[in-house]
Amino acid sequence: MFREIRGIEDEAVLAAIKNLPSFYFGGGWADEIGMELFRLPACGEEALRVTVEGNRCRIGFREKIHLFRALGILREKAGKGAFSYGEKMYIPQVGVMVDCSRNSVPGIEFLESIMDRMALMGLNCLVLYMEDVYELDGEPLFGYMRGGYTQAQLRMLDDYGEQYGIRIIASIQVLGHMEKVLRFPEYASLRDSSSCLLAGAERTYELIGKMLGTMSRCLRSRLVIVGMDETHGLGEGQYRQKYGTRRPLDIFLDHLQRVHALAAENNLEIALYSDMLFAYSSPKHAYLDPDGQTDPEICARIPEGSCLIYWDYYSGDPALLDGMMRRHRDAGRAAYAGPLLSVSSFCVNYPYTFRTAGPALSAVKKYRIPLAYGCLWHDDGAECCDWLGLLGMQYYAESAYHETETEGLAARFSACTGLSAGWFLDASLLDAVPCANPENRWPPNPSKYLLWQDPLEGMYDADLRGLGLDGHYGMAARLLQADVEKAGEEGWFLQVPLCLARALHLKTALGESLYIHYKDGDRAALQRDEEQFGELLARVKELRIAHRRQWMRTCSPFGWSRLDLRYGGLIARLETAQYRLRQYLEGSLSGLVELEVSRYRKDRSGQFLGNGIWKVYGESVTLSDG
Repeated sequence: MFREIRGIEDEAVLAAIKNLPSFYFGGGWADEIGMELFRLPACGEEALRVTVEGNRCRIGFREKIHLFRALGILREKAGKGAFSYGEKMYIPQVGVMVDCSRNSVPGIEFLESIMDRMALMGLNCLVLYMEDVYELDGEPLFGYMRGGYTQAQLRMLDDYGEQYGIRIIASIQVLGHMEKVLRFPEYASLRDSSSCLLAGAERTYELIGKMLGTMSRCLRSRLVIVGMDETHGLGEGQYRQKYGTRRPLDIFLDHLQRVHALAAENNLEIALYSDMLFAYSSPKHAYLDPDGQTDPEICARIPEGSCLIYWDYYSGDPALLDGMMRRHRDAGRAAYAGPLLSVSSFCVNYPYTFRTAGPALSAVKKYRIPLAYGCLWHDDGAECCDWLGLLGMQYYAESAYHETETEGLAARFSACTGLSAGWFLDASLLDAVPCANPENRWPPNPSKYLLWQDPLEGMYDADLRGLGLDGHYGMAARLLQADVEKAGEEGWFLQVPLCLARALHLKTALGESLYIHYKDGDRAALQRDEEQFGELLARVKELRIAHRRQWMRTCSPFGWSRLDLRYGGLIARLETAQYRLRQYLEGSLSGLVELEVSRYRKDRSGQFLGNGIWKVYGESVTLSDG
């Protein structure tokens, strides 16, 4: 802890400094430093300034979050002599979005530990994507058995962020993506389709009013993200039966006006994802239309003060990103939601994340977009731990405080988290495979479909043949093992990537060799394959235990049941595969019909994997086939 802190009387801020994570003061580097804090002009350009002379440090800051970023900079430069360093902030609001709705709901203490590190990075907003995972008065089936947050917990999170100057921004849904609520008969009257609320129905607006009122009472931020993305088929279900046929665009815009009015009643401003409005404007009916022009009629009907969010997690073309960012700025208030590519995977794919986020954040600064955040989506099961997104959060932070590309990301990251950037890049090797085609828009996610695919039916065997991924995963396992040994207790989040790499090292080879050895009639090789199944079973069981330990540390227990079913199914199928292979080798079976079926490619382009296989679990194994 610092020898003394002068110049500030805000007890909450002083307590937050004293309670920074233990790694921050590790080694006693700060014990002799006398700290003097002072406010920079609120209207000035400089966000922070750190000056060190001997054992005296002066920190000037414009906002609370700038003070904590300055403390991160001080930690990075500790022991390097006298210096004076200042920064501007080129993106006024910058942060991360955590997906709380796709099977996993992060625990309160876990989110607080993320905010501890966000503060030192200088990130000032945490977006919580919550379709139905929050308490709604009088709606007991809203978020039923989903492990959502109570209103008291939301207030607790908001208070925790406030000490750092981090705002919690609610991202909810008021039109589409509501299938988890609409599945209940009690909400049948609010259902247009299986996922869309019934626009125009008063009961719908009563429910939305409750949603917005809850967010207004629980969170300090006056901005709420209301979603309204991917509402395909709007007006084609119960809406058409009740109100007749109307243009989806008119339904959408009328609904938006009602939502905006309800938000205003609750002293809130709204932001919505722009994909449907831009697609309605495009002659190609495409969101990312490089030749598209924003329809003036549509712009005129967007409620004044509403913010359009440009979301794009995969585009790497600087010209496209620049053009889309400009169109959003020209349409009015704008924000950018970018990638921390964890979607449908066990890891964050950093090469693809940087490829998209880099030019996009440059365009954000060029067009002075005031809000940008990286998104940790968890579609199809939420196998990825949000802790793996920390390195990407640092990248967004550095982009916000530097006008052009920055160097020294790893050193900054170590100072703000006590962790090594290399550990996160090694974990990304689960998907960052050498056979990924850099020209493709979507990155592949082989770590997921390699694990879950059936060992005998091999849906993706042909895609992977000859690519040497067993060697890649063996290399990844060796790197991750060294990382775990070096990290000690701080490497808890590396256990699942390590166990997965070890399992994939075997399973990838088996998936390819078993089919070939059977076709060739090589019984000696098949005997070795049968023995390998025993080792693979042990590794998958080890992976499941590590994954369960990580989940219970970071998330609500609700949702793990789905992964238990996946692991249980995989273990059962591995045991059955070994059992049938043994029967064949012993002569009890004349053949293995599963291995007599030809393998066909699904996602392969020459020597590269294809465009990415996203929600793969349903294709790999399903509990329903009707």
